[in-house]
Amino acid sequence: MKNRGPFIVSFSLLLCITCVLVERSRAQERGEYVGAPGCTACHEALVQGWNTTPHAKAFESLKQSSQQSLPGCVKCHVTAYEQKGGFIDNDVTPEMAGVQCEECHGPGKRHVDSGGDKASIVRAGGPDLCTRCHTPGQDKNFSYGQKVAFVHQKDPAGKPPVRATATGKLKVEPMSKNFGVIDEGVNAQLIATLTNTGQMDIGITNVRTN
Repeated sequence: MKNRGPFIVSFSLLLCITCVLVERSRAQERGEYVGAPGCTACHEALVQGWNTTPHAKAFESLKQSSQQSLPGCVKCHVTAYEQKGGFIDNDVTPEMAGVQCEECHGPGKRHVDSGGDKASIVRAGGPDLCTRCHTPGQDKNFSYGQKVAFVHQKDPAGKPPVRATATGKLKVEPMSKNFGVIDEGVNAQLIATLTNTGQMDIGITNVRTN
């Protein structure tokens, strides 16, 4: 039998080169998007928390109801649908399934390449972004003020929003709390009791820390 060593080495080298070229091509196709793993290096705690939320499993929920091929449903259960580098289908771009960081914060490549420049990312999308998918027809009880707190972590109660039933005005006593030194990405919590005197949802949207 002839010595096939040189042939095997050449074939292995060709295979490695092909893999590199394919990966570079995929990176170019991905455009300005990096996917949730690209956020982990600097925001590990936030990504881990997000992984516990329904957003992270949004596409899986479609598969359970056999709706994963319906464009009208898919667009709200994946990241960057119909955008360059975004979700195409679960076979071609499984890494973009689920409602990931970049669906709310915008493409992250410039943010990553800049070393975390805050001007290169959307800090908070706001209610208009959320209500593109959380429409009255799809989520009639959606309250941005109540739900935004659980974008990066699972709602520990897992209960629907509490509705106020009293009459009058909302009274909130000024309060302050010293949490000491807090690491970035670690959730700090303070439980406050609010008395609502009107038949409306309570949404806390302006919380300041210093």
